[in-house]
Amino acid sequence: MDTMIQSYMEETEEMLQKAEECIIRLEKEYSSVDVNELFRIAHTIKGSSHMVGYEDIGNLMHRIEDLLDCARNGSILFDQSIVSLCFEGLDTVKKMLQSKTEPCSPEIMEEHICNALRISESVECFIKANKAEKEKPVKQEEEGIISTLLKKDTKGKYKYYITFLIEEDVPMVSPVLMIILKSIENIGTLVYSSVTDESLSGTQKENEIRTFDTIICTDIEQAELYTYFALFYIEKINIIDLTRSIHEKDDYCFNETNYTHYFTILRVVMNLYNIVFSKPVEFKIHVEAQYVIRNLHCEAIDALGRMKNKDKIIDCVKELDEVFNSILKIYDEEYIADEKLWNNSQLQIIEVIKGLYSKIKGKYIVCIIKSEKDEFIDNLKNFIGMVNKSITLIILIDISKLNILSEEEIKNLIELKENLQHQGIEISLIANGGSSRRIINIFDSIKPIENFRVFTSELNAILGMFQEKNCFNRIIQRIKDMEQVERNEIS
Repeated sequence: MDTMIQSYMEETEEMLQKAEECIIRLEKEYSSVDVNELFRIAHTIKGSSHMVGYEDIGNLMHRIEDLLDCARNGSILFDQSIVSLCFEGLDTVKKMLQSKTEPCSPEIMEEHICNALRISESVECFIKANKAEKEKPVKQEEEGIISTLLKKDTKGKYKYYITFLIEEDVPMVSPVLMIILKSIENIGTLVYSSVTDESLSGTQKENEIRTFDTIICTDIEQAELYTYFALFYIEKINIIDLTRSIHEKDDYCFNETNYTHYFTILRVVMNLYNIVFSKPVEFKIHVEAQYVIRNLHCEAIDALGRMKNKDKIIDCVKELDEVFNSILKIYDEEYIADEKLWNNSQLQIIEVIKGLYSKIKGKYIVCIIKSEKDEFIDNLKNFIGMVNKSITLIILIDISKLNILSEEEIKNLIELKENLQHQGIEISLIANGGSSRRIINIFDSIKPIENFRVFTSELNAILGMFQEKNCFNRIIQRIKDMEQVERNEIS
Protein backbone atom coordinates (compact mmCIF):
# COMPACT_ATOMS: atom_id res chain seq x y z
CA MET A 1 0.00 0.00 0.00
CA ASP A 2 1.27 3.50 -0.82
CA THR A 3 2.76 5.13 2.27
CA MET A 4 0.59 8.23 1.91
CA ILE A 5 -2.58 6.10 1.75
CA GLN A 6 -1.33 4.02 4.71
CA SER A 7 -0.84 7.21 6.74
CA TYR A 8 -4.33 8.42 5.74
CA MET A 9 -5.93 5.09 6.74
CA GLU A 10 -4.27 5.01 10.15
CA GLU A 11 -5.09 8.64 10.93
CA THR A 12 -8.71 8.35 9.75
CA GLU A 13 -9.33 5.17 11.77
CA GLU A 14 -7.97 6.90 14.87
CA MET A 15 -10.18 9.96 14.31
CA LEU A 16 -13.27 7.81 13.72
CA GLN A 17 -12.66 6.12 17.06
CA LYS A 18 -12.48 9.53 18.77
CA ALA A 19 -15.65 10.60 16.95
CA GLU A 20 -17.53 7.54 18.24
CA GLU A 21 -16.47 8.41 21.78
CA CYS A 22 -17.82 11.94 21.32
CA ILE A 23 -21.16 10.61 20.01
CA ILE A 24 -21.51 8.20 22.96
CA ARG A 25 -21.04 11.12 25.37
CA LEU A 26 -23.46 13.32 23.40
CA GLU A 27 -26.13 10.61 23.62
CA LYS A 28 -26.04 11.09 27.40
CA GLU A 29 -25.74 14.87 27.58
CA TYR A 30 -25.00 17.88 25.35
CA SER A 31 -21.42 19.24 25.34
CA SER A 32 -20.17 22.07 23.13
CA VAL A 33 -16.68 20.63 23.52
CA ASP A 34 -17.76 17.32 21.98
CA VAL A 35 -19.72 19.03 19.20
CA ASN A 36 -16.65 21.15 18.32
CA GLU A 37 -14.45 18.06 18.42
CA LEU A 38 -16.83 16.19 16.10
CA PHE A 39 -16.84 19.16 13.72
CA ARG A 40 -13.01 19.26 13.70
CA ILE A 41 -12.82 15.52 12.97
CA ALA A 42 -15.36 15.77 10.13
CA HIS A 43 -13.48 18.73 8.65
CA THR A 44 -10.11 16.93 8.83
CA ILE A 45 -11.37 13.66 7.32
CA LYS A 46 -13.13 15.61 4.57
CA GLY A 47 -9.93 17.42 3.59
CA SER A 48 -7.59 14.42 3.77
CA SER A 49 -10.06 12.20 1.87
CA HIS A 50 -10.23 14.64 -1.03
CA MET A 51 -6.43 14.87 -1.04
CA VAL A 52 -5.95 11.12 -1.46
CA GLY A 53 -8.75 10.85 -4.04
CA TYR A 54 -11.51 9.29 -1.90
CA GLU A 55 -14.18 11.75 -3.02
CA ASP A 56 -17.08 9.55 -1.84
CA ILE A 57 -15.87 9.67 1.79
CA GLY A 58 -14.92 13.35 1.52
CA ASN A 59 -18.37 14.34 0.22
CA LEU A 60 -20.23 12.51 2.99
CA MET A 61 -17.99 14.02 5.68
CA HIS A 62 -18.62 17.44 4.11
CA ARG A 63 -22.38 17.04 4.71
CA ILE A 64 -21.79 15.94 8.33
CA GLU A 65 -19.46 18.90 8.77
CA ASP A 66 -22.22 21.26 7.54
CA LEU A 67 -24.69 19.69 9.98
CA LEU A 68 -22.36 20.13 12.92
CA ASP A 69 -21.48 23.68 11.86
CA CYS A 70 -25.17 24.63 11.97
CA ALA A 71 -25.47 23.07 15.43
CA ARG A 72 -22.36 24.96 16.59
CA ASN A 73 -23.47 28.38 15.41
CA GLY A 74 -27.03 27.96 16.70
CA SER A 75 -28.85 28.09 13.36
CA ILE A 76 -30.42 24.72 14.24
CA LEU A 77 -31.17 23.26 17.65
CA PHE A 78 -28.97 20.37 18.68
CA ASP A 79 -30.97 17.24 19.49
CA GLN A 80 -30.76 13.45 19.32
CA SER A 81 -31.66 13.50 15.60
CA ILE A 82 -28.28 15.09 14.92
CA VAL A 83 -26.58 12.45 17.05
CA SER A 84 -28.32 9.70 15.05
CA LEU A 85 -27.40 11.22 11.69
CA CYS A 86 -23.76 11.61 12.75
CA PHE A 87 -23.61 8.05 14.05
CA GLU A 88 -25.12 6.64 10.86
CA GLY A 89 -22.81 8.75 8.70
CA LEU A 90 -19.65 7.73 10.56
CA ASP A 91 -20.66 4.08 10.51
CA THR A 92 -21.02 4.28 6.72
CA VAL A 93 -17.65 6.00 6.43
CA LYS A 94 -16.06 3.15 8.40
CA LYS A 95 -17.55 0.60 6.02
CA MET A 96 -16.46 2.62 2.98
CA LEU A 97 -12.95 2.88 4.42
CA GLN A 98 -12.84 -0.87 4.97
CA SER A 99 -13.90 -1.48 1.38
CA LYS A 100 -10.85 0.50 0.22
CA THR A 101 -8.45 -2.01 1.79
CA GLU A 102 -10.38 -5.28 1.72
CA PRO A 103 -11.89 -6.94 -1.38
CA CYS A 104 -15.69 -6.75 -1.50
CA SER A 105 -18.39 -7.42 -4.06
CA PRO A 106 -19.74 -4.73 -6.43
CA GLU A 107 -23.12 -5.11 -4.71
CA ILE A 108 -21.66 -4.12 -1.34
CA MET A 109 -19.78 -1.20 -2.91
CA GLU A 110 -23.03 -0.03 -4.50
CA GLU A 111 -24.80 -0.35 -1.15
CA HIS A 112 -22.18 1.87 0.53
CA ILE A 113 -22.54 4.51 -2.19
CA CYS A 114 -26.34 4.49 -1.90
CA ASN A 115 -26.20 4.77 1.89
CA ALA A 116 -23.77 7.69 1.64
CA LEU A 117 -26.05 9.53 -0.81
CA ARG A 118 -29.14 8.80 1.32
CA ILE A 119 -27.46 10.13 4.49
CA SER A 120 -26.21 13.23 2.63
CA GLU A 121 -29.75 13.97 1.43
CA SER A 122 -31.18 13.37 4.92
CA VAL A 123 -28.69 15.83 6.40
CA GLU A 124 -29.56 18.44 3.78
CA CYS A 125 -33.30 18.05 4.38
CA PHE A 126 -32.81 18.16 8.15
CA ILE A 127 -30.86 21.42 7.94
CA LYS A 128 -33.49 23.07 5.70
CA ALA A 129 -36.37 21.93 7.88
CA ASN A 130 -34.85 22.97 11.19
CA LYS A 131 -32.90 26.10 10.33
CA ALA A 132 -33.95 29.12 12.37
CA GLU A 133 -36.14 31.73 10.64
CA LYS A 134 -33.62 34.50 11.22
CA GLU A 135 -31.24 35.14 8.39
CA LYS A 136 -28.10 33.16 8.79
CA PRO A 137 -24.95 35.31 8.83
CA VAL A 138 -22.83 35.04 5.72
CA LYS A 139 -20.24 32.38 6.41
CA GLN A 140 -16.77 33.79 6.10
CA GLU A 141 -14.40 32.01 3.82
CA GLU A 142 -12.54 29.39 5.82
CA GLU A 143 -8.90 30.17 6.44
CA GLY A 144 -6.24 27.73 5.32
CA ILE A 145 -4.18 25.69 7.75
CA ILE A 146 -1.03 27.81 7.30
CA SER A 147 -2.86 31.09 7.99
CA THR A 148 -4.53 29.51 11.01
CA LEU A 149 -1.26 28.17 12.43
CA LEU A 150 0.57 31.47 11.88
CA LYS A 151 -2.09 33.35 13.85
CA LYS A 152 -1.66 31.22 16.96
CA ASP A 153 0.18 32.67 19.97
CA THR A 154 3.86 31.74 19.86
CA LYS A 155 4.79 29.26 22.58
CA GLY A 156 7.97 27.33 23.31
CA LYS A 157 11.39 28.15 24.74
CA TYR A 158 13.30 27.03 21.61
CA LYS A 159 13.10 28.51 18.12
CA TYR A 160 14.27 26.50 15.10
CA TYR A 161 14.71 27.20 11.39
CA ILE A 162 13.84 23.94 9.62
CA THR A 163 14.29 23.22 5.91
CA PHE A 164 12.66 20.16 4.38
CA LEU A 165 13.82 18.75 1.02
CA ILE A 166 11.01 16.79 -0.61
CA GLU A 167 11.74 13.78 -2.80
CA GLU A 168 11.26 14.29 -6.53
CA ASP A 169 9.18 11.13 -6.99
CA VAL A 170 6.51 12.16 -4.45
CA PRO A 171 3.03 11.54 -6.00
CA MET A 172 1.56 14.71 -4.45
CA VAL A 173 3.35 17.40 -2.48
CA SER A 174 0.31 18.84 -0.66
CA PRO A 175 -0.31 15.81 1.61
CA VAL A 176 3.38 15.79 2.60
CA LEU A 177 3.23 19.48 3.50
CA MET A 178 0.02 18.85 5.47
CA ILE A 179 1.68 16.06 7.45
CA ILE A 180 4.65 18.34 8.23
CA LEU A 181 2.28 21.10 9.37
CA LYS A 182 0.32 18.65 11.51
CA SER A 183 3.56 17.53 13.18
CA ILE A 184 4.45 21.18 13.85
CA GLU A 185 0.99 21.81 15.31
CA ASN A 186 1.41 18.80 17.65
CA ILE A 187 4.76 19.94 19.08
CA GLY A 188 4.70 23.74 18.98
CA THR A 189 3.73 26.81 16.94
CA LEU A 190 4.48 27.91 13.39
CA VAL A 191 6.21 31.31 13.12
CA TYR A 192 7.14 31.34 9.42
CA SER A 193 6.28 29.28 6.33
CA SER A 194 7.79 29.59 2.85
CA VAL A 195 4.66 27.89 1.46
CA THR A 196 1.26 29.61 1.34
CA ASP A 197 -2.29 28.31 1.60
CA GLU A 198 -2.65 28.96 -2.14
CA SER A 199 0.02 26.33 -2.76
CA LEU A 200 -1.90 23.78 -0.71
CA SER A 201 -5.22 24.59 -2.37
CA GLY A 202 -3.81 23.80 -5.78
CA THR A 203 -3.99 27.32 -7.23
CA GLN A 204 -0.23 27.15 -7.69
CA LYS A 205 1.78 24.32 -9.23
CA GLU A 206 2.33 22.59 -5.89
CA ASN A 207 4.26 19.67 -7.36
CA GLU A 208 7.05 22.10 -8.27
CA ILE A 209 7.70 22.66 -4.54
CA ARG A 210 10.88 20.87 -3.52
CA THR A 211 11.93 22.82 -0.42
CA PHE A 212 9.80 23.89 2.51
CA ASP A 213 11.31 26.40 4.95
CA THR A 214 9.72 26.94 8.34
CA ILE A 215 10.45 28.61 11.66
CA ILE A 216 8.83 26.97 14.68
CA CYS A 217 8.78 27.47 18.43
CA THR A 218 8.61 24.44 20.72
CA ASP A 219 9.73 23.10 24.09
CA ILE A 220 11.34 20.08 22.43
CA GLU A 221 15.14 20.02 22.25
CA GLN A 222 16.88 19.69 18.89
CA ALA A 223 18.10 16.10 19.37
CA GLU A 224 14.51 14.96 19.96
CA LEU A 225 13.09 17.01 17.12
CA TYR A 226 14.42 14.88 14.24
CA THR A 227 12.19 11.95 15.20
CA TYR A 228 9.04 14.06 14.80
CA PHE A 229 9.96 14.82 11.19
CA ALA A 230 11.17 11.39 10.05
CA LEU A 231 8.36 11.37 7.50
CA PHE A 232 7.78 9.63 4.18
CA TYR A 233 8.91 11.53 1.07
CA ILE A 234 11.19 13.83 3.08
CA GLU A 235 14.56 13.34 1.41
CA LYS A 236 16.62 15.53 3.76
CA ILE A 237 16.10 17.83 6.70
CA ASN A 238 18.17 20.64 8.22
CA ILE A 239 17.48 22.07 11.69
CA ILE A 240 19.13 25.24 13.01
CA ASP A 241 18.69 26.29 16.63
CA LEU A 242 17.94 30.03 16.43
CA THR A 243 18.02 30.40 20.23
CA ARG A 244 21.79 29.83 20.28
CA SER A 245 23.80 33.06 20.55
CA ILE A 246 26.51 31.64 18.26
CA HIS A 247 25.76 29.56 15.19
CA GLU A 248 28.03 26.77 14.08
CA LYS A 249 29.75 26.66 10.67
CA ASP A 250 27.95 23.44 9.71
CA ASP A 251 24.45 24.64 10.61
CA TYR A 252 23.43 24.34 6.97
CA CYS A 253 24.54 20.74 6.61
CA PHE A 254 21.74 18.41 5.54
CA ASN A 255 21.45 14.93 7.01
CA GLU A 256 22.95 12.07 5.04
CA THR A 257 20.42 9.94 3.18
CA ASN A 258 22.62 6.82 3.37
CA TYR A 259 22.83 5.84 7.03
CA THR A 260 25.02 2.79 6.35
CA HIS A 261 28.17 4.93 6.45
CA TYR A 262 27.39 5.86 10.03
CA PHE A 263 26.67 2.25 10.94
CA THR A 264 30.07 1.20 9.58
CA ILE A 265 31.93 3.94 11.44
CA LEU A 266 30.06 3.09 14.63
CA ARG A 267 31.00 -0.58 14.29
CA VAL A 268 34.67 0.38 13.75
CA VAL A 269 34.71 2.73 16.74
CA MET A 270 32.99 0.15 18.96
CA ASN A 271 35.61 -2.44 18.04
CA LEU A 272 38.41 0.03 18.72
CA TYR A 273 36.86 0.81 22.09
CA ASN A 274 36.76 -2.91 22.86
CA ILE A 275 40.41 -3.30 21.82
CA VAL A 276 41.88 -0.47 23.91
CA PHE A 277 39.86 -1.37 27.01
CA SER A 278 40.51 -5.12 26.74
CA LYS A 279 44.31 -4.80 26.63
CA PRO A 280 46.56 -7.53 25.20
CA VAL A 281 44.91 -10.37 27.12
CA GLU A 282 42.27 -10.52 24.39
CA PHE A 283 44.91 -10.21 21.65
CA LYS A 284 47.58 -12.80 22.32
CA ILE A 285 49.33 -12.35 18.98
CA HIS A 286 50.34 -8.73 18.34
CA VAL A 287 50.61 -9.20 14.58
CA GLU A 288 47.03 -10.43 14.44
CA ALA A 289 45.87 -7.45 16.48
CA GLN A 290 47.64 -5.00 14.15
CA TYR A 291 46.06 -6.71 11.14
CA VAL A 292 42.58 -6.30 12.65
CA ILE A 293 43.25 -2.64 13.51
CA ARG A 294 44.50 -1.83 9.99
CA ASN A 295 41.44 -3.46 8.44
CA LEU A 296 39.17 -1.40 10.69
CA HIS A 297 41.09 1.73 9.67
CA CYS A 298 40.50 0.97 5.97
CA GLU A 299 36.79 0.40 6.56
CA ALA A 300 36.43 3.70 8.44
CA ILE A 301 38.24 5.74 5.78
CA ASP A 302 36.20 4.09 3.03
CA ALA A 303 32.92 4.89 4.83
CA LEU A 304 33.98 8.50 5.45
CA GLY A 305 34.99 8.86 1.81
CA ARG A 306 31.49 7.89 0.68
CA MET A 307 29.85 10.60 2.79
CA LYS A 308 28.60 13.79 1.16
CA ASN A 309 29.40 16.19 4.01
CA LYS A 310 33.01 16.71 2.92
CA ASP A 311 33.71 19.59 5.29
CA LYS A 312 33.08 17.30 8.28
CA ILE A 313 35.08 14.42 6.85
CA ILE A 314 38.48 16.15 6.89
CA ASP A 315 38.45 16.59 10.67
CA CYS A 316 37.10 13.07 11.23
CA VAL A 317 39.79 11.48 9.05
CA LYS A 318 42.54 13.35 10.88
CA GLU A 319 41.12 12.41 14.28
CA LEU A 320 40.72 8.74 13.36
CA ASP A 321 44.24 8.59 11.88
CA GLU A 322 45.67 9.78 15.19
CA VAL A 323 43.66 7.20 17.14
CA PHE A 324 44.62 4.33 14.84
CA ASN A 325 48.31 5.29 14.98
CA SER A 326 48.20 5.37 18.79
CA ILE A 327 46.48 1.99 19.01
CA LEU A 328 48.89 0.40 16.52
CA LYS A 329 51.77 1.74 18.57
CA ILE A 330 50.56 0.15 21.82
CA TYR A 331 50.45 -3.21 20.06
CA ASP A 332 54.09 -2.86 19.14
CA GLU A 333 56.07 -5.19 21.42
CA GLU A 334 58.31 -2.29 22.42
CA TYR A 335 55.37 -0.37 23.96
CA ILE A 336 53.00 -3.18 24.97
CA ALA A 337 53.49 -2.57 28.69
CA ASP A 338 53.46 1.22 28.52
CA GLU A 339 50.48 2.14 30.71
CA LYS A 340 50.70 5.80 29.74
CA LEU A 341 50.21 4.96 26.06
CA TRP A 342 47.29 2.68 26.89
CA ASN A 343 45.61 5.38 28.99
CA ASN A 344 46.19 7.97 26.26
CA SER A 345 44.60 5.69 23.64
CA GLN A 346 41.60 5.11 25.89
CA LEU A 347 41.10 8.86 26.32
CA GLN A 348 41.45 9.37 22.57
CA ILE A 349 38.81 6.81 21.67
CA ILE A 350 36.41 8.28 24.25
CA GLU A 351 36.90 11.72 22.64
CA VAL A 352 36.18 10.18 19.22
CA ILE A 353 32.97 8.62 20.57
CA LYS A 354 31.98 11.93 22.16
CA GLY A 355 32.52 13.78 18.87
CA LEU A 356 30.72 11.12 16.83
CA TYR A 357 27.80 11.10 19.25
CA SER A 358 27.36 14.89 18.98
CA LYS A 359 27.00 14.48 15.20
CA ILE A 360 24.53 11.58 15.18
CA LYS A 361 22.32 12.03 18.25
CA GLY A 362 18.73 12.42 17.25
CA LYS A 363 19.60 12.23 13.54
CA TYR A 364 20.99 8.74 13.05
CA ILE A 365 21.29 5.58 15.15
CA VAL A 366 20.43 7.17 18.53
CA CYS A 367 17.02 8.67 19.39
CA ILE A 368 16.47 10.69 22.55
CA ILE A 369 13.33 11.60 24.45
CA LYS A 370 13.22 13.78 27.56
CA SER A 371 10.20 12.68 29.58
CA GLU A 372 7.85 15.09 31.34
CA LYS A 373 6.02 14.35 34.59
CA ASP A 374 2.58 14.22 32.98
CA GLU A 375 1.47 11.29 30.82
CA PHE A 376 4.96 9.78 30.80
CA ILE A 377 4.03 6.42 29.25
CA ASP A 378 1.55 7.83 26.71
CA ASN A 379 4.11 10.37 25.48
CA LEU A 380 6.80 7.69 25.37
CA LYS A 381 4.59 5.34 23.34
CA ASN A 382 3.74 8.12 20.89
CA PHE A 383 7.42 8.98 20.49
CA ILE A 384 8.47 5.37 19.97
CA GLY A 385 5.69 5.00 17.42
CA MET A 386 7.31 7.76 15.34
CA VAL A 387 10.85 6.38 15.55
CA ASN A 388 12.24 5.00 12.28
CA LYS A 389 13.07 1.56 13.66
CA SER A 390 14.89 0.42 10.53
CA ILE A 391 17.76 2.87 11.20
CA THR A 392 17.60 3.19 15.00
CA LEU A 393 19.88 1.12 17.22
CA ILE A 394 19.57 2.92 20.55
CA ILE A 395 16.84 4.90 22.33
CA LEU A 396 17.84 6.99 25.35
CA ILE A 397 14.99 7.93 27.69
CA ASP A 398 15.78 10.86 30.00
CA ILE A 399 13.62 10.45 33.11
CA SER A 400 15.35 13.15 35.19
CA LYS A 401 12.14 15.18 35.54
CA LEU A 402 10.18 12.28 37.03
CA ASN A 403 9.70 12.13 40.80
CA ILE A 404 8.20 8.67 41.00
CA LEU A 405 6.97 5.82 38.82
CA SER A 406 3.80 3.86 39.47
CA GLU A 407 3.65 0.08 39.29
CA GLU A 408 1.57 0.33 36.11
CA GLU A 409 4.12 2.67 34.48
CA ILE A 410 6.94 0.25 35.30
CA LYS A 411 4.99 -2.64 33.76
CA ASN A 412 4.44 -0.59 30.60
CA LEU A 413 8.11 0.37 30.51
CA ILE A 414 9.16 -3.29 30.77
CA GLU A 415 6.80 -4.20 27.94
CA LEU A 416 8.15 -1.37 25.76
CA LYS A 417 11.73 -2.46 26.43
CA GLU A 418 11.00 -6.08 25.51
CA ASN A 419 9.22 -5.04 22.30
CA LEU A 420 12.10 -2.78 21.27
CA GLN A 421 14.74 -5.41 21.99
CA HIS A 422 12.74 -7.84 19.87
CA GLN A 423 13.13 -5.30 17.03
CA GLY A 424 16.87 -5.00 17.65
CA ILE A 425 16.77 -1.70 19.53
CA GLU A 426 18.54 -1.19 22.86
CA ILE A 427 17.26 1.27 25.46
CA SER A 428 18.94 2.98 28.38
CA LEU A 429 17.62 5.44 30.94
CA ILE A 430 19.14 8.78 31.97
CA ALA A 431 18.48 9.97 35.53
CA ASN A 432 20.28 13.11 36.65
CA GLY A 433 18.55 15.49 39.01
CA GLY A 434 17.12 16.04 42.45
CA SER A 435 14.89 12.98 42.30
CA SER A 436 17.43 10.73 40.60
CA ARG A 437 18.33 8.70 43.67
CA ARG A 438 14.70 7.77 44.25
CA ILE A 439 14.22 6.77 40.59
CA ILE A 440 17.47 4.77 40.55
CA ASN A 441 16.37 2.94 43.71
CA ILE A 442 13.14 1.92 41.96
CA PHE A 443 15.06 0.33 39.10
CA ASP A 444 17.52 -1.29 41.50
CA SER A 445 14.59 -2.91 43.31
CA ILE A 446 13.16 -4.47 40.13
CA LYS A 447 16.46 -5.90 38.84
CA PRO A 448 15.41 -9.48 39.66
CA ILE A 449 12.43 -8.95 37.31
CA GLU A 450 13.96 -6.70 34.65
CA ASN A 451 17.37 -5.07 34.51
CA PHE A 452 17.30 -1.50 33.23
CA ARG A 453 20.51 0.35 32.47
CA VAL A 454 20.38 3.72 34.26
CA PHE A 455 23.09 6.36 33.69
CA THR A 456 23.72 9.97 34.71
CA SER A 457 24.41 11.31 31.19
CA GLU A 458 23.92 10.44 27.53
CA LEU A 459 27.65 9.86 26.93
CA ASN A 460 27.90 7.59 29.99
CA ALA A 461 24.93 5.65 28.64
CA ILE A 462 26.63 5.09 25.28
CA LEU A 463 29.93 4.03 26.89
CA GLY A 464 28.09 1.85 29.39
CA MET A 465 26.29 0.01 26.61
CA PHE A 466 29.60 -0.61 24.84
CA GLN A 467 31.05 -2.03 28.07
CA GLU A 468 28.18 -4.50 28.56
CA LYS A 469 29.21 -7.53 26.54
CA ASN A 470 25.75 -8.81 25.57
CA CYS A 471 24.55 -5.35 24.57
CA PHE A 472 27.79 -4.72 22.65
CA ASN A 473 27.40 -7.97 20.71
CA ARG A 474 23.72 -7.32 19.89
CA ILE A 475 24.49 -3.86 18.48
CA ILE A 476 27.46 -5.13 16.46
CA GLN A 477 25.37 -7.99 15.04
CA ARG A 478 22.55 -5.64 14.03
CA ILE A 479 25.02 -3.35 12.26
CA LYS A 480 26.50 -6.31 10.38
CA ASP A 481 23.01 -7.40 9.34
CA MET A 482 22.28 -3.90 8.00
CA GLU A 483 25.57 -3.79 6.12
CA GLN A 484 24.80 -7.18 4.59
CA VAL A 485 21.39 -5.96 3.43
CA GLU A 486 23.03 -3.01 1.68
CA ARG A 487 25.62 -5.27 0.02
CA ASN A 488 22.83 -7.53 -1.23
CA GLU A 489 20.93 -4.54 -2.64
CA ILE A 490 24.05 -3.28 -4.45
CA SER A 491 24.83 -6.69 -5.92
